[in-house]
Amino acid sequence: MSELRAALSIVRVDLGYFFRTKWLLLTLISLNLSDMVVAGLVYSRIMNIDYFTFFAPGVVVAGLFTASLDVGRRVHLGLTEGVTQYYLSLPVSIRMLALSHLISAGLAGTIYSGILLFVAMLLLPSLFSYTILATIVSMFVVSMGLGGVAAIINLVSGGGDRYWQFAEGIQSLIVGLSTVFYPVHAIESVFPSFVVRMVILNPLSQLAEEIRSSLPIEHLTFQPYELFISSLLLFIIGFLCYNHIFSEVNRRGKV
Repeated sequence: MSELRAALSIVRVDLGYFFRTKWLLLTLISLNLSDMVVAGLVYSRIMNIDYFTFFAPGVVVAGLFTASLDVGRRVHLGLTEGVTQYYLSLPVSIRMLALSHLISAGLAGTIYSGILLFVAMLLLPSLFSYTILATIVSMFVVSMGLGGVAAIINLVSGGGDRYWQFAEGIQSLIVGLSTVFYPVHAIESVFPSFVVRMVILNPLSQLAEEIRSSLPIEHLTFQPYELFISSLLLFIIGFLCYNHIFSEVNRRGKV
């Protein structure tokens, strides 16, 4: 088996774990869509903006984050159950193993959020535009960057069940400090300017605003280079974290 084939097998296994439980996947999609429709329509009646139109892209981005982190969850289980040790016995380098998991996160996030985006386009025809292909590319880039966040969690949490607490806390923090669910003017009224700048540079905010750019609502000016730079930075950090983790496992035989 060549290294490339081994890496593709690892990516296929990662994706297989996420998508193999059809009923669970359907339940997750249904929950996201119910949030999109119910919360969006209810809040639109009590707010001075069309919150449903604003909220739908946010649900797509939040789903992307959840799917990307799920690959990190599988890596955590692999570290504790011996799967990673098996991967290291294959003709695949530590760097290629790290890259494979990050690519898996990118694909999982893109596929899952792509399903949500398709439904959102049915509900909001304005989302259909010639830029949709560029948006899908951005979704893949951001998903790989968020896979780097999962790698950081795996590094700092170590063995045991602490991964779940870290993942919940960090996910709440990153989503909360973004324009996924709140318009930027609402954030500006609460937080100081340096926090607002962090919110704007958040890749989740950048992706949400890219999706909103074709909608007839107020949105931030989308800067592609900011999205790619922030996502690339997370990707590099995640790659280094996975490289360190797998090197330690290869040397010690355990986390």
